[in-house]
Amino acid sequence: MTGSADQVTSRARLGKELRRLREQAGKTLDEVAARLDCSAAKLSRIETGQVAVRPPDLREMLDCYRVLGARQTALLSVARGQRQRDWWRTYADIIFDGYDHYVGYEEEATEIREYQPSWIPGLLQTREYAHALALAYGSTEDEAERLAELRHARQAILRRANPPRLSVVIDETALRRPAPGIMGPQLESLIARAAAPDVTVRVLPLAAGMHPAQSGGFIVLGFADPEDPEVAYTNNLTEAQLIHDPDRVARYVSTFDRVGALALGPAESAEFIAEIAGTHR
Repeated sequence: MTGSADQVTSRARLGKELRRLREQAGKTLDEVAARLDCSAAKLSRIETGQVAVRPPDLREMLDCYRVLGARQTALLSVARGQRQRDWWRTYADIIFDGYDHYVGYEEEATEIREYQPSWIPGLLQTREYAHALALAYGSTEDEAERLAELRHARQAILRRANPPRLSVVIDETALRRPAPGIMGPQLESLIARAAAPDVTVRVLPLAAGMHPAQSGGFIVLGFADPEDPEVAYTNNLTEAQLIHDPDRVARYVSTFDRVGALALGPAESAEFIAEIAGTHR
């Protein structure tokens, strides 16, 4: 992660303090890494100021070091000040538990794999589609507008200099769900987005029959550092869940690969989507 000279200096100071607190608490890097479900190497990079620390991880570290009250609040404030990309916190009042943490991880991901059976993946939604989807879930008009803004803001990661590799598999059902005046432009946009070099869109046709992801949609995030383990993400009507357990994450990775093997290839998928889009013209 890069930043201004002031940010790097601040990061180094916070890292040095975290190392002091860890040693004062008598904890090893391996012990704290096990508690955070991350690698000791990642913690070492935080302590040397090479990377910023996520506020949720910092809170867990400080709890581990028994740093509480005003001191914990002050250090969390420092971390939040460093992470200028934590823009999504302004939407905390309209998103369910865990989603804000997911967006934080998504911001740092270098690879995103997603299977969606019921809707177009959020990173590929038009603003109008996102707004209509939020209304369908029961949001008020104002909430739907803000949720659409949030979806649009998330998509900025695909426009940056080094975007993550995005690979999605979308069930045919999601493409055919009626949304008068909205679905046509959404499908046209999806075709255009799929042409980007870092984006792969595949369609899982109904003809594929029963498949390994019948239980619902999910996302797997990968990161640049091979020692920073992949995480999986799922959600339901009221909450989101980030999954760190390596065995469970591996199950999601395997399921995505198996669903991908049943899906149409990228070129075939683009033709398939274009055919459906044509019915909306």
